Amino acid sequence: MTNIPKDLSDALKESGLDGFFADCAGSHQREYLKWIAEAKRPETRKERIRKAMKMLSDKRAEATARPKKHAQRR
Repeated sequence: MTNIPKDLSDALKESGLDGFFADCAGSHQREYLKWIAEAKRPETRKERIRKAMKMLSDKRAEATARPKKHAQRR
């Protein structure tokens, strides 16, 4: 797993998304980290972390709402 800054780690834990984020592909984790790290102002960084929590929450909800594919028995 990638090194996660404390502010993002805290937000992930508070929102209950730390496990989901850990299960994401490393490339996805790096994209979130890069996007957040590129913020120049602290306010922008906080806003990006807030948006990231929303996007991750939506992705988790989408992943759990998908019907599971089962092999049909005949």
